Amino acid sequence: MKTVYHGFLPQHTASTHRVFAVVDHGGGETVEALATFPTAERADTIADLLNLLTAGHPPERTHDRLLAALDAEPGPVRASVTSILDTLSHNKHALAAHLRRRTAAGIASFSVSGCPSGGCGTCTTCSEGCLDCPACDSGECDTCMAPVITPRTALLLHATAEIFSDEVRMTAKDPDGWYDFPPFVQHLSPEAANRFRTAFLNLAADLAHGIEPHPRTNAEEIALHLMTDRANVILELGTFDDELERLPESTADYDWEGILDVLFQDDDYAGLMAHRGKLPAKTVVSMFERFDNMPERPHAAAP
Repeated sequence: MKTVYHGFLPQHTASTHRVFAVVDHGGGETVEALATFPTAERADTIADLLNLLTAGHPPERTHDRLLAALDAEPGPVRASVTSILDTLSHNKHALAAHLRRRTAAGIASFSVSGCPSGGCGTCTTCSEGCLDCPACDSGECDTCMAPVITPRTALLLHATAEIFSDEVRMTAKDPDGWYDFPPFVQHLSPEAANRFRTAFLNLAADLAHGIEPHPRTNAEEIALHLMTDRANVILELGTFDDELERLPESTADYDWEGILDVLFQDDDYAGLMAHRGKLPAKTVVSMFERFDNMPERPHAAAP
């Protein structure tokens, strides 16, 4: 029977740091020791990367990061971890997909620089980020591009997506609770309001998987626009300063205008945001229709 890995968890004692696998060899789930590491940080890193692979994180990027992280480990540890990689398969119901630490790892996986790790052959001054690179700024380099979503940007957007999702749910029966939303939202039917809430959850799921949150519908464009506005307010308030400090910094952090320019199809959604009163029924339906040039998400939003 096929072996199925459901997730990976680190265990730390005063002297030992291990990674355990939750695995089913055909007789039911069990916990097995996978490898031992010299530090808690290295054990956490390997566990998080294995969880990302199991949860469906872009495999080519995560696989390369995992192999790079294993370079510092002795041969037996590398062999133990790499021996299971071909066995890992994306399962949205796996434990790994629901771990809080997996979400944090997905957010932390965004790039802080647009430069290839081995250099691009044109730039020599953008190791700290393309925004400070003369070659990138002048357009001389057509290889490097500053990242649109960085770890710190992703954290704030993910937080605001969850906040808005909660607000839609809590204010659905409160006619005075929609002041942070476009005027039309308060006139949505309960079913449509729930679908609008799902727009925030879908974008949060993208970020948790380490994937740029490209809106797939007009509703998601509106949601992401609201998220950028709220994220900027939260940044100024310092609400998540402690969490942000634990993530790598980038010169491309918090480029809210860049998100609107790069990730959106167009600005047609702006007319919906400005609409006062109830939207026509056909408009509500079309607002949730997926764009023709966007594929379905490979992962489901959290309920």
